[in-house]
Amino acid sequence: MLSTSILLIALPFVAADIPSYIKVCQRNDPNVDKCIINSVEELRPKMIKGIPELDVPGIEPLSLGQIALARGPQGAKLTAVVNDVKVRGPSNFIIEELKSDLDQNRFDFKLLLPRLDFNGKYKMDLQVLLLRLQGRGNITGSFKDYACNVTMRGHKEKRGDEEYLTFDPFKVKLRVGESSIYLTNLFDGDPILGPATNRVINENSQVFLQEISPVLERSLAELFTEMANKITSKFTYKELFP
Repeated sequence: MLSTSILLIALPFVAADIPSYIKVCQRNDPNVDKCIINSVEELRPKMIKGIPELDVPGIEPLSLGQIALARGPQGAKLTAVVNDVKVRGPSNFIIEELKSDLDQNRFDFKLLLPRLDFNGKYKMDLQVLLLRLQGRGNITGSFKDYACNVTMRGHKEKRGDEEYLTFDPFKVKLRVGESSIYLTNLFDGDPILGPATNRVINENSQVFLQEISPVLERSLAELFTEMANKITSKFTYKELFP
């Protein structure tokens, strides 16, 4: 996803020591934003699995941390925990808009993620008055038409006699379109409660999305920040921005 553009921006506008598969953009190009977008499209295939020679990890699949959900009063409380979540589809991003300010080391992206598929493991506990229902199993789902705004800002750091570019933590904001979620083995495979609960979950999927969106935003931001800083730490500021 954004990692492609991170690489282009982190190694911009320099011919020396730049791998041949990276299309270089000139900082004085009046159409530099368009050049970066074109470069991203050319580099996209390599970013899926990563670029070992640059110590850049792949973006497929994206691993998320634990997602916890707790809803309802004490007499009708639902708690759920989702682990080992893997997200596939980030590399199919579409860049709808890019605004760069090379003097301020700032880059603002507007992206569209047409489809994200995920899978993981869940554990659920439902307490309704004196009735307690539990379940654990696999969770799968998909999100469609995710809009994603990403802000990248950098600053200079002194190391000896040289200056290096370091990116501040990225800011990622997601807005969700359609979604579908499916849980296996709900309440020990109960043939009535299982399908009924899946229907209720999908009818109220925004509750789950409220919990997973911040985790996804944080995971994307941490990954892209780490990738960018690994790359920029290998080159001085003068080498990156002659």
